[in-house]
Order: sequence, then structure tokens, then C-alpha cells
Amino acid sequence: MTKIMYEDLAWPVRDEVIAAQQYAWDRLGRPGTWLSGVERIAVAAEARNAAGCQLCRDSKEALSPYAVEGSHDHLGALAELEVEQIHRIVNDPGRLSRAWYKGLGDAGMVEERYVESVGVIVTVVALDTFTRGLGMAPWPLPQVEAGAPSELRPAAARRQMAWVSTLSPGEVLGTAESDIYDGAATAAHIKQALSLVPEEQRSFFGLVDHQYMLGVQMFDFEKEIRAITHAQIELVAGRVSALNQCVY
Repeated sequence: MTKIMYEDLAWPVRDEVIAAQQYAWDRLGRPGTWLSGVERIAVAAEARNAAGCQLCRDSKEALSPYAVEGSHDHLGALAELEVEQIHRIVNDPGRLSRAWYKGLGDAGMVEERYVESVGVIVTVVALDTFTRGLGMAPWPLPQVEAGAPSELRPAAARRQMAWVSTLSPGEVLGTAESDIYDGAATAAHIKQALSLVPEEQRSFFGLVDHQYMLGVQMFDFEKEIRAITHAQIELVAGRVSALNQCVY
């Protein structure tokens, strides 16, 4: 097991952050809902590998990502379709389109696997960015655990506010999935994005809750809970979102 620890740093890391990161990292190698442990680690490894892809660099510099032809530089463990998904999400998320997503589906992509892969990708990006910001090397990927994915699709999932099927907060009240929205009848679209695969939503937003803050804390402007203020936190978040062309 890869043990997440931050020692001898000028900037202490809170215990709850470490615990949330450890949980999310350990899950990478375990059988998921639609991907096996082997597949999840393959997605995680390809997400890291994508940074060195020449096709992605050339496409990012072009006026359109479709103006450049070629093949992705990949590790060979996944199908070309999955490699395209991972590389585009990692390297050029601001120019993803409904037509691109539909093209993946027409080529055989399964939306449940797509969503779970997104969960793996964002976990790797979140923790790798965290360690890089501290001047550390990325954590080794965890060992694969044997077992089959559960393939449990939430009964209430349907296509509504996104390209993929999601769970409406109001429709899952009182069900096993209501906890992903803290029992609320409404939730921001960003929090619904991974809801087709609830375990990915739970894991990723467990990171968000501790690396950022809880939803209820965002609106408690009378109490500052971090070393920087609400305004400073949102300034950083807004700037990062703008640089990444995130329009959530």
C-alpha cells in the first residue's frame, strides 16, 4: 500500500486532508463499479502519461483540436478510444464538445465506464497537483486488488442536465444514493457530474470537502476556517478555473 505522508515540510498538511487522500488513492487499485482494479490503474497510469503526448501538445497549439492528425503517445494498456478520452480530458478539457462525446459513444464507449474513468483521472490529477505544489514527486500508484466490478447502475439515473446520465438530487431523497448530496433536494451541477457512479462521486468530493471546504462552510462568511480567507480562496479558485477554461 502506498502510504500518503507529508513530513519535514515547511507547510504542514492537515490530518483530514491526508486521510481523504489516502482513501481516494487506495481506491484506485480496487475493483470499481464498472472498471476492474487492473483497468483503473491503467487509466491512472495513462492519465499521467498523457502529459508527454506530442499529438496533444500539437493539438493544443492548433486553432482546432481536429486540425492535427496523428496518434496519441500511450502506454499500450488501453484501447485507442479510452486513450483519446483520457488524453483529451487531461490535456485539453476546455475544448471538449458534445460532438466529441457523441463520437466516443458512436465508436463504442460505454457511459458508465466513461464516468468512472473521469473519477480516476480527476483523483490522479488532484493528488499529483497537490504533491507537485509542495515540490514533491508524485505518489507511486497503488497495487492492483483482485475482484470484479459490481456493475450497479443507480435506478434513478437518466440523461437530463449533462452529456452523461446523472442522478437528480430531488429524485434520490430517501434512497441509498441520497448521501452523495448530503440529503439535500438540490445540488450544483458540478456535484452531479459523477453521480452515475456514486462511489466515484463520494470519493472525489471527499477530497474536495477537505482540500477545499464543505458546502455549508462556503457560505459561512462569518467564520474563516482556513489559513486564508473566503475571498482569497475564491480568488485562487477563480483564477485556476479561468486558466483551465473551466466554465462550471
